Amino acid sequence: MLPTPASGPFDDPAYLFEPWWPGTRVIAVVAGGRVRLQADELADVAAAFPELADLPGRLAATDAILEGIVLVLGRGGRPDPELLRRRLADPRERPGSAAFVATDLLAVDGRRTSRRPFAHRRDRLGALVQSSGRCTVSRGYPGEGRTLATAAAELGFRWLSAHRLDAPYRSGPAGDAWFRVPTTESGVDAPEPSLPPILAVFRRLPLGE
Repeated sequence: MLPTPASGPFDDPAYLFEPWWPGTRVIAVVAGGRVRLQADELADVAAAFPELADLPGRLAATDAILEGIVLVLGRGGRPDPELLRRRLADPRERPGSAAFVATDLLAVDGRRTSRRPFAHRRDRLGALVQSSGRCTVSRGYPGEGRTLATAAAELGFRWLSAHRLDAPYRSGPAGDAWFRVPTTESGVDAPEPSLPPILAVFRRLPLGE
């Protein structure tokens, strides 16, 4: 599913807003105790992220298809886009430490969930994934995108993700089902941020439990 660009932060109770993590988007296919990571326009990139080989053991299911973001954490646990680029360019080079932030659930135990509303998929995802230092479910904030945008911008995020809670997963253009939202009106032109440690981000954003 391809997000629709938004012109700026907005509030809407029909949407779940969350940080847009500075990593590479992947479809994680877990089956037979193994994980395949399909990145946009790339083949399976799992070899570049051996730390995520234990993902099957973090799921309360035999098999599943998840969407999420792979990050590479550098000094102080901060997401480092350059270390990520180096891993994707040469899987034998493995600087930093990989982490996976799950954002959506497309199938579980042979049953498709992609046609269900996003709110249902995220509830199932939260129950499915056992969080660890390398794997977690993204935390969202319903309704108040402007509040989250202000907090996220102060922490160095350039973008938010806004999923419509009642929308199914759509292949291709998402329409109003999913927006990529700049945290400021000038977000497109903002420089790449230097983000704080990943755990600090979760603790400092004004997110509901």
